[in-house]
Amino acid sequence: MLNSFYRKLLFVYMSITIVSILAISGTIGYSMQQKTYDRSEKLLLEKVEQVDELAKGLLDGSTQSKDFRRQINSIEKSSNVHVAVVKHPKVNLDKVQSIGETPARKVWVDKVLSGNQVTVRSNFAQNSTVQMLIVGRPVLQDKNVIGGIFLYTPIVSIEGTIDGINRAILISAISIALVAMAVLYFVSRHFVKPIQLMSKTAEALALGDFSGRVPVRGNDEIASLSGSLNRMAGKLQKVEESRKRFLSEISHELRTPLTTIRASLQGITDGVVEPKDAKDFIQVSLQETLRLSSLVDDLMELSSFEEKQVKLNFQHIDVTDVIGLVVTQLKMKAKGMDIELSSEAASPYMVYADVDRLRQVFINLLDNAINHIEPGSEAGIRVKSVKNERWIEVWDNGPGIAPEKLPQLFNRFYKSDESRNQSGAGLGLTISKHIIEAHGGTIRVESKLQVGTVFKVFLPIADVSPHDKLMT
Repeated sequence: MLNSFYRKLLFVYMSITIVSILAISGTIGYSMQQKTYDRSEKLLLEKVEQVDELAKGLLDGSTQSKDFRRQINSIEKSSNVHVAVVKHPKVNLDKVQSIGETPARKVWVDKVLSGNQVTVRSNFAQNSTVQMLIVGRPVLQDKNVIGGIFLYTPIVSIEGTIDGINRAILISAISIALVAMAVLYFVSRHFVKPIQLMSKTAEALALGDFSGRVPVRGNDEIASLSGSLNRMAGKLQKVEESRKRFLSEISHELRTPLTTIRASLQGITDGVVEPKDAKDFIQVSLQETLRLSSLVDDLMELSSFEEKQVKLNFQHIDVTDVIGLVVTQLKMKAKGMDIELSSEAASPYMVYADVDRLRQVFINLLDNAINHIEPGSEAGIRVKSVKNERWIEVWDNGPGIAPEKLPQLFNRFYKSDESRNQSGAGLGLTISKHIIEAHGGTIRVESKLQVGTVFKVFLPIADVSPHDKLMT
């Protein structure tokens, strides 16, 4: 029955509401019952005051018995009360007799005649079973008790009033409970519906469907949770799209060399390739194998960076020394392609970095420049400084890169010019970006067609000496 959060919540809300209404109704009913009895008693006491004056006249002989009875009858009819007068046995009033019914309990009479007031709920006469609210009071003359008067009214009339009040309270309580339960039903659905939607969305995420989103309404905790779930779904969707794209890209990168190796070996095995040409086919297969090995190494390195598992050997270094070494290393290759390389640094640029990783970045950037510019062009690395800011630029005056291609340059397997870059897998710039970011720096690219391209690397200037650490 209570197998859902919504039903449990609704059950708890309704239970609390019903118990609260019953408690409030019971308290109000009891309070009204007491007030009704108190009011009835108060009315009797007011009538007692009126009857007391008449009783004094009767007991001191100034009022005739028949006149007293006529006045009492008038009071009884108008107020729905009954009156009884008891004379004190020690008072010498032979002509005066007790009036009305004799009280059922002698103790009441004794108490009144001893000068005390009586208020009880009981049957007044011996032969009566009707419950009465009874008020007894002594009649005093010169501070002496000369008699007593009793006024009583049927409790059934009081209970009739109480029953009417209780019926009104019950009808009100039922009406309020029904309205409250209806409100709670819709309010509970309003609060639980986002949770149900989040549950369905989470189940869909677990099954691999990352397209679902939960509506975010308001600024409360549920809205915050909905927003968090949506953000998580968005990130998972991006990860899944990235995974599928990565598999597609890696499949494409692996297909070409594997096809070449398979065709070469199959040709040699089947005897299609002449023995004199077999060496050339084997050489081609070896080159493709080396390319595959390099690709796997790059993928392993990229995976290590993305999983934050690369250990960097930090030390204080001068970037100008690194760029000078890189330019010297690539100078022979550039010379063979009729490209002039240069390095430029006006002053030392001290950073806290892994020298081998920085060298890897600059080699990759400068080697890319050499591979993409025409013979007779220029390229190089220089250190730029403006006020307190310093950065490294790897530049060339080649054909440049189209503006629409710039945002994709650091993506995995992206090649801006497929026709001129057959050897690389398109991972160099991605790895370079990870290396620079691991040093707390940034890298960006600027390019204009027929003007050239500049990669700008920003590294924080060394001011402290932190210990060697694992990149996190």
